[in-house]
Amino acid sequence: MMQLHLPRIIISAILYLAVCFGAIWLINPQSLVNFVGPSAALISGLLLIWGITPLIAVLLVSPLLAVGLGYYFHLDANLSVMTIAVLAIILQGCWTKQLVYRFIHYKEWLTSRKQLFFFILRIGPIASLVSASSVLVIAMLDNQVMTGTFFYTFVNTWSTSMLAAVFFIPLLLLIKNAERFKLTKRLFVSFTSILGGLAILLLLKTSQHEQQDYRQALFNQSKTEVERLVLAEVDDVVNNINSLAALFKAREKVSLTEFNLFSEGILEQGSSVRALEWAPIVPFADRAGFEQESRKALKKDFAIIELLANGNTIPAQSRTQYAPLYYIYPQYNNQEALGLDVYSNPTHILSMQVVVNSKAVIASAPITLVQDELAKPGMLFSKAVFLPPEVNELASNEAQQKLSIIKEGKLLGFVVAVAQFDSFFEQLAQQKEQEVSFFIQDVSGSQPLSLFGQAFPTVNRHVDTITIEVFSRLWQIDIAEKQPWFSQAKSWQAWAVLIGGTFGAVLFQMLVLMMAAYSSELGQQVDIKTRALILAKESSEQKSLAKSNFLQSLNKELRVPLLAVKAFVEQLKKKGINNKQVTGISHAGSNVALLLDTMMDLSNIESGKITAKEDCFDFYGFLQRTESLLKASNAYEGKSIFFLIDESVPHYLNSDELYIQKLLNALIESAHHLLKVDSLRLSVKLHKHKLADTSLFFTLSPLNPASTNSNEQTFHAQSHDDLTADSTALAMAIKYSQLLGGDTSLGALSSGAGVLNASIRVTISSSEQQEIQQGLIFDLMS
Repeated sequence: MMQLHLPRIIISAILYLAVCFGAIWLINPQSLVNFVGPSAALISGLLLIWGITPLIAVLLVSPLLAVGLGYYFHLDANLSVMTIAVLAIILQGCWTKQLVYRFIHYKEWLTSRKQLFFFILRIGPIASLVSASSVLVIAMLDNQVMTGTFFYTFVNTWSTSMLAAVFFIPLLLLIKNAERFKLTKRLFVSFTSILGGLAILLLLKTSQHEQQDYRQALFNQSKTEVERLVLAEVDDVVNNINSLAALFKAREKVSLTEFNLFSEGILEQGSSVRALEWAPIVPFADRAGFEQESRKALKKDFAIIELLANGNTIPAQSRTQYAPLYYIYPQYNNQEALGLDVYSNPTHILSMQVVVNSKAVIASAPITLVQDELAKPGMLFSKAVFLPPEVNELASNEAQQKLSIIKEGKLLGFVVAVAQFDSFFEQLAQQKEQEVSFFIQDVSGSQPLSLFGQAFPTVNRHVDTITIEVFSRLWQIDIAEKQPWFSQAKSWQAWAVLIGGTFGAVLFQMLVLMMAAYSSELGQQVDIKTRALILAKESSEQKSLAKSNFLQSLNKELRVPLLAVKAFVEQLKKKGINNKQVTGISHAGSNVALLLDTMMDLSNIESGKITAKEDCFDFYGFLQRTESLLKASNAYEGKSIFFLIDESVPHYLNSDELYIQKLLNALIESAHHLLKVDSLRLSVKLHKHKLADTSLFFTLSPLNPASTNSNEQTFHAQSHDDLTADSTALAMAIKYSQLLGGDTSLGALSSGAGVLNASIRVTISSSEQQEIQQGLIFDLMS
């Protein structure tokens, strides 16, 4: 027993792993839910033919499957997910076996179209609901979400499980029950099933590629748009700084009013700039006078201060020069920063020497502003403003160059923009709420600093990272789809291909199997009809044999007294008694003998003991002799017959002359009886079929049809049973014509007169046969 189960376990395990890995590889996007439906259909089919063995293989191999999925596809096949998947596979297999047990046990699934329909319905649409339902739970665990719609996932799993079951299980059963189906039928169903399955797989695979390409294009579009908008916002801040720097560079002295008006125009544009600041260069020697003049000009208590690490401010320590914040717009809520020496900023946040050396805008690391009570991270964008060169046109070139160096080397101060991008990022996030999520960090240092957002789940989502340089700082933007693929809204084309492809494939497979089932039905009907015909033939043969035996016994029993009557008649004739009564007795005996001969012919024809000959004879001579005998025998009865032979009838034919004569005698006797006339016309015509094979037609009709009473002599086509019921002679005529390859029928003329028709098959004699027959006749005459 173990030797039988071990190979089945190995085969089941190999097929199970192959289907699981193949499903995840083929179905896009790759996910843990992809293998549940096809593998459940596979195990259901194996369970139908091998019993519980495939379930053991599933339990043994599933841990190996979980490791392989994590290693090759980087899918988190944890214990809970694999437990639900294995339970769903086992449950669907057991339920499928329970649903179709009767079809498999009694081998009824392909015996009729009705049985096949219910079989396909149970192994496909009904049984696949198990794996489709379990996938909903697996998808929630895998995607780490509990909200949203997973209806497409349900339908997709239901479709893959149903298609795998409908195409795979019938093939397994055809292999198992090979003795019940012909090889040609099994090859036809197998070939068309495999071909149809590959075509549907190609269609669904193409549709998946189109869907995922469209999804990737939308994600790339959103990613590019986010990057473009972020860079545009940063550029807008820098442009504002450059504009303010140009103002101080162009004017020898800028008043507070002018600064406020210019800054107001910039901030009204709605950028991320929160405040604009001007920090002039103040030498150490001019510090006291600058502070005193600033108190008068600003009408405020002004002093140059610096910021400590704990966030407190103190008077600035002695240094060569200072760059205090002198102008700030807007002043509201920014008074705490007035007089702050920007040289006191920590170098890891913003080094002013770097700003001076770069002569361009430099951005700081995200910081908490001293004037910001909300503690939102902000950034300082600073640019050094140098005195523009003033060159005397009359001076020498060397003097011009020296003067230019001196003038450009003088630092006037720093333009500082306080920027906070929270509002911009929030607006951008709301704009892309249905598409993507993003997380922005400053990664210039060893420790990333968060600018906006937070980490988000990335399972079953398109994810990408964008790194942009923001004026000496590096920003990293992690961007991902807002919803996993399974929760995303699908286009009507995706639904149409999924539903249409599924039902089209099931219908195709059902039609293929219906053809095989219809063939089985026809075979069963043919077998039933054949058995019925055999029984009917045996019964008919038994009845025919019984009738033949009865007729032979009756013939023997009747001939004994008939011979005695003939002997008495002969004795009477020898004694000279030959009156009318004796003659009548003799005629009656002859008629009884003829009737017995007819009965024996009828019996022998039905039993097949008599066959027609194919001898060459003079047909015209035969007709002349027959006409003479008929006229002689009918003379005393007042009956007559006129022969009318068509010119197409040849002189020599191959047939049985004796039975043609019996046929004509029976036809003429029947015609007198059925047509109720004494004068008949016998028309003989010939119809050629091919080569020498022809049909000979005999037509008996009244000699003068117009003289018949149409009201009383109206005939219709009748069956053989109706004809033979009226005349024994006509029954013999029918048998003789059938023996000779033809038939007999009764028709009617337009006048209402009856017509008796008979046909036989003959062969036109060849020249050699005619010469031989003529030689025999000549020898007999000589």
